Amino acid sequence: MENTKKQQIEKRNLLSSFFVTLLIALAYQEMITPVRESVRTSGFTLETFLLMSVFFLTTMRFFVGNQLHLLSESLVTMPGLVWFYDLMIIIIQSVVLTFLGGVSSVEANRQTPVDFVQLLIILYVIDVAWIISQWILGKILPKWRRVFIPWAWGILNSILVICIQAFRFFVNDIYSTFGIVVLFVLNLIGFIVDVVLVDYYDAL
Repeated sequence: MENTKKQQIEKRNLLSSFFVTLLIALAYQEMITPVRESVRTSGFTLETFLLMSVFFLTTMRFFVGNQLHLLSESLVTMPGLVWFYDLMIIIIQSVVLTFLGGVSSVEANRQTPVDFVQLLIILYVIDVAWIISQWILGKILPKWRRVFIPWAWGILNSILVICIQAFRFFVNDIYSTFGIVVLFVLNLIGFIVDVVLVDYYDAL
């Protein structure tokens, strides 16, 4: 019985590592095209560098956090449907990150109906909804009750959504130099709080 459980955990870890790593790699591949085109037409500008940096900080936050979450003992020892539910949400987040990579330049955002900032907000909202759903499902289904829910992630991403939305309201062009600098600072703070200060899984 113990060997069967161990094999099950190993299979879960293998599947989660494969899917998350593959999708993050695709996101970075998507990022290369708009950045390359921007450099070819306008040179390597501050705006392109900062937008690319926001993408990098965001993907690192979600890649590290999601991967460690899927590999955590508190999750892999739970029923398979709980693990599968989390995996599906994380795959959806990774797909959004792939679309985010495709608009990682100012020029790309001038030509798309769904831009970088909108995708960033969608990503954060999905994460907040997922964390809230963990608590709700645990109340409804006893077997889905978790010993650990990453509330700090939900609070942090909620604050980022509020700040970005408020900033968009007061700024005419968020893809101006000033707008992108503020966007970079907000996400840099989010990265530091998440990866360095919260560090749920003691990665550092």
